[in-house]
Amino acid sequence: MSSSRIDGSATPSTALIDGYRHGRVPRPVREQQLLDIAEQQFALRGYDGVSIEEIARLAGVSRPIVYDYFGDKEAVYLACLRRARAELEKMILEAAASATTPRDTLERATAAYFEFVERRGQQWTVLFGGAGLSGHGAADAEQLPFATVSRIRDLIAARDPGVEPVPPEAFAHAISGAAEQVAKWWRANPQLTREDVLARQSAFAWGGLGQLFGEPHR
Repeated sequence: MSSSRIDGSATPSTALIDGYRHGRVPRPVREQQLLDIAEQQFALRGYDGVSIEEIARLAGVSRPIVYDYFGDKEAVYLACLRRARAELEKMILEAAASATTPRDTLERATAAYFEFVERRGQQWTVLFGGAGLSGHGAADAEQLPFATVSRIRDLIAARDPGVEPVPPEAFAHAISGAAEQVAKWWRANPQLTREDVLARQSAFAWGGLGQLFGEPHR
């Protein structure tokens, strides 16, 4: 997540954004600041409860600046989705890169997912909060989860290059969907530890996935 935050001790007009004063903030830094603010507001209030005006006010900029960067609220939301999902996928792929067996791959990738849920709860809420877009960004938003499923499919297939393509695809969808539902259950039961939730999801997923590798109970 970007570190381009407004210094809480200053007003938006005098705050430093990553060390830059108002009016001198480079475009990439300002863009990340706007996404940080938008992400927070979407997580707290939902898509319908957020306006471009509120994002601009909290960022200490004019409304036309937000439109110049993104176009409209739907584009802001889609940018938040893309950024959060890219970070989630990066964590999963980096964790799985050091795995040595199929089950190790599953457990490391699953651990990274639940670490994201725990440490990036705001981003997870935006990703899986259920806001449905109806405008120009709807198709893109619907495709983003399938890209993550494809990453999971590739991790599975890489452990057995000779496997037929359909089983990894099916298991990738099942693992992704189950992890999302378990995460929702965990957030409704915060007394459970990440280790508790990870153990249950990993055992459940391996009970099915292990069939591809001939060791469902190991």
